[in-house]
Amino acid sequence: MTEKFIQQQIYTRERGGIFHATDGYDTIAISEGLDKALVKKYLHPFCMYHAPKTLTERGEKDASLYPEAVTIFQPETGELVIGQSVFVPADFTGQRSTFFTHNYIIPEGMKDDWIKHPDMIFQLNDFKTSYDVGLGKVLAERETVDHGGMDILSVKNTLLDVLGITEVHFKQLLFAVMSSIAGKKKVFISLGVPVEEYSKYALQLLELIYLYLPYAHRRKLGALTFSSEPAGKNYLHVMFYEPGTLNVADRSIEKQFIFDFAGGGRISGVEIDGQEHEYLDFALHHFSESKRIDEFLVFSEMALSGLGIEQKLELASYYQLTAIYLTLNYGDLSLYQKNKIGFLHSLLKFFQAKIEAKPELVQLFLQLLAEEKLAADPGSVLDYIGAVIAINKSLRCDEALTFILDTLEYYQHDPLFDKLWKAIEQDKLCHEALLMYINEHPDYDVLLELYLDKRFKPLVRIGDILNELKIMLGSPYLLSIEKFKTTAIKKAISAISNEKKPFKAVLAVNDFKIEQQSAPFAEFKNKLLANVKMALLRSIRLRDISTEDILSFGTIFPKKLNVIDIKDAKVKSNYQVANVLYQLISSPSQADLINLRLLTVVEREQLRDVLLRILRNNPAPEQIPLLLIAFGSEYDGFDYQGLFEHLVKHSNEKMMLAFIRGNARLVESDPSYKRSLRKYLITHPKSIWKNRALRNELKDIKNYSLQKLLKDVETETASPLVKFLKRNGLKLGLALVILGGVGGGAWFGLDYFFGKDKPAPKTIETATDNMKPPVDDRKEDLPISLAGFTKAIVGVDGKSFDIAIKGSQVKKIYGQVQPSGAQSLFLIDSTDHSWPMDLGSDFNPSPFDQNGMLIEGFSFSAAEYDLTGDEIPEVVMAASNRTSETYVWVYSINTDGLKQEPAILKPIYTVKGQQDVKLIDKKLILPIDGQDIVHEYSSASKTFEKQKNNQ
Repeated sequence: MTEKFIQQQIYTRERGGIFHATDGYDTIAISEGLDKALVKKYLHPFCMYHAPKTLTERGEKDASLYPEAVTIFQPETGELVIGQSVFVPADFTGQRSTFFTHNYIIPEGMKDDWIKHPDMIFQLNDFKTSYDVGLGKVLAERETVDHGGMDILSVKNTLLDVLGITEVHFKQLLFAVMSSIAGKKKVFISLGVPVEEYSKYALQLLELIYLYLPYAHRRKLGALTFSSEPAGKNYLHVMFYEPGTLNVADRSIEKQFIFDFAGGGRISGVEIDGQEHEYLDFALHHFSESKRIDEFLVFSEMALSGLGIEQKLELASYYQLTAIYLTLNYGDLSLYQKNKIGFLHSLLKFFQAKIEAKPELVQLFLQLLAEEKLAADPGSVLDYIGAVIAINKSLRCDEALTFILDTLEYYQHDPLFDKLWKAIEQDKLCHEALLMYINEHPDYDVLLELYLDKRFKPLVRIGDILNELKIMLGSPYLLSIEKFKTTAIKKAISAISNEKKPFKAVLAVNDFKIEQQSAPFAEFKNKLLANVKMALLRSIRLRDISTEDILSFGTIFPKKLNVIDIKDAKVKSNYQVANVLYQLISSPSQADLINLRLLTVVEREQLRDVLLRILRNNPAPEQIPLLLIAFGSEYDGFDYQGLFEHLVKHSNEKMMLAFIRGNARLVESDPSYKRSLRKYLITHPKSIWKNRALRNELKDIKNYSLQKLLKDVETETASPLVKFLKRNGLKLGLALVILGGVGGGAWFGLDYFFGKDKPAPKTIETATDNMKPPVDDRKEDLPISLAGFTKAIVGVDGKSFDIAIKGSQVKKIYGQVQPSGAQSLFLIDSTDHSWPMDLGSDFNPSPFDQNGMLIEGFSFSAAEYDLTGDEIPEVVMAASNRTSETYVWVYSINTDGLKQEPAILKPIYTVKGQQDVKLIDKKLILPIDGQDIVHEYSSASKTFEKQKNNQ
């Protein structure tokens, strides 16, 4: 359908039509631009005429006595249809009456002009009452249609007098029609006028009502000016019916709005007495003065723009708009003062859409805020601020923010302060705008401080603070406010200082996350974490620190801090002690590698106290290395006696055995340990020596010095007689021989004691006897160069090395960095005896630094080779840079016989060369400046003699 022209349709009973070729009712002519589908679906159902029963019952044939039936309706397709049906006494057959309908269809694009000029609708006078089919089936498209120009208000009083309608009735009619358009109820009206003039008066009354209908209602209104069969019909809201034809017994009719002006003025379905109806009163006031309300209707159209059809049709919208209109146009604030909250809610309703098209409403809102300055009524302040916040969702103006802030300032010492902030927090956008506004206007800083203090004040545990932060950071804009970040960090620092489990609290901060991860949050969290870490270090109570806390330290501080940057002495001290504790507890096997000298004397004492407390709780075997640190002293010694007492009291026998086995080397290297162990095994009531099974396990430990000690323990713990015999075995034997020669009676007691009848023990060969092969079977030593020496292999910890010689006299050479930072060097012989060595003092300059560490560029290696000709190989060690310096040590190791107390093993020969070392024909050869220098052992002088190799 074209939007530029008015279309026409004619419908009656005829010989064939547009849709049917047979005789009957059909559309007989239409405009070319009219959609036939629309005709069939929407127009045909309204092509009807119900003649007055008073006329049909008497068979009246005079058409002039029959009223026209004007139909006005607006389908959902948007068109406005205005049609007239008239009575026709005879159809084309001349034998039966019929009716004739002529409809004008105003396209949606033209409709607004019509609804704003009601006379074009209700005074339309260009209807056809007949049509010659000989003219064809096409009707012209029209640009205009003729209509009357009478001002309906000029005949208002006369009209109401004729119809018997008062102003109160009119108010009720207006209410009913608006309600019908907005709802489902229909309006049925009967008029006490001659039937032939029924439609004339119905149209005039409709036009009068139409003047006071809002545009949204006008765009929906449907009406029928006459029907002898009143019933509800779709798209029709108002129906004028023939008096006396309404079936009041029909319950569906009874529920409608009924205005029976022809039947004594009975009105039902309308109950508005005793209620305030601002719009109806406003309309009636203008109606009484015969004034139009077009300005108000235009204002309402503006205010309602963008809202849904339901809001545009509900009466409440116009009640609200009336108050706003009167306040805005007449400066009368009485309606606002009467119900401030309701007034603001009314504004809020119209601000929901197209606020940019409603400057008058915006200006009114700002005017009200300026008048109020702040919400000073405590009884309504929450509702008032809630309304301002809601309006500002759409408006977003600084005036609303300052109004809210001034109100907050007014109530800053009142319990309402917290409630107001909670109301603000409900709207994230307002909350953000308000906080950002405060951030930019320092005059309101005190409000932000109070707000943040209120949020954080009741929170004392870090978990509660983090939960609150998670809620608050649902509004990520807070991260741009420095005051928020500093307040949160200060609160977290305070909480850490008071936490019973501060390590666990810092771990919670470390794991803290929010849904909206971002760079600002990461920056904030890093700063928060750094501060709570420092708070943790400041508040650590070492006397209470647990193993779990110490292990947590490693998670909290994955990277070492630069202690030089730590200015707080307490923080620095606590960090250093806790860091060493973490290294010890997490890797006890590496305890020997940790340099405790980096700590102060006080810090080392604190460290030992913590270790002692932790190790009281049944220490595990892997924690054995920690015991030596716990019982260390500031004088490079150990409280071994206290250590053994500790193990007795706080562990079990298996743990004691493990400790002794793990530290067997100390029997030889540390006389104090040897004495304490001996004393424990011999004298302590809970000595594991008393347990046969454990005693046997001790005897199985392969360490010469320990086994020697155990023999001593075995002697000391034996019976007095056995102890005496073991100490005086040779002298006692001589005495027995003498006694045996003097008198045989003395042999009896001794024979009985030793068991004379038992077989004599076999002679046991020594390991040395078995080790030496016959001279004839020995092979000549093979020549060895430096490249054939066994190289030192550094341990995975980087703090130790091994040279696995695996020779007949020497198993290996072993180096280990001690806690003091110095490196100790040991030679382990074939009997597992450990010989301490000091290589650094034999040369000056030396390939070793002051801590015994090999200088960079040198390699260390060793080999077994017989240089003295006694068939027992010596061990030759070399430290070489393979270019200009090679340092050589020769050691003689004799594993025969018992070892004496541990002492520093001394070399039998030392010499410095250049690039290489050669061992050949029992000679040590060092190439120097292209010539071999031979070093050969002299059995006469018991030393090495040097000579040039002339070969």
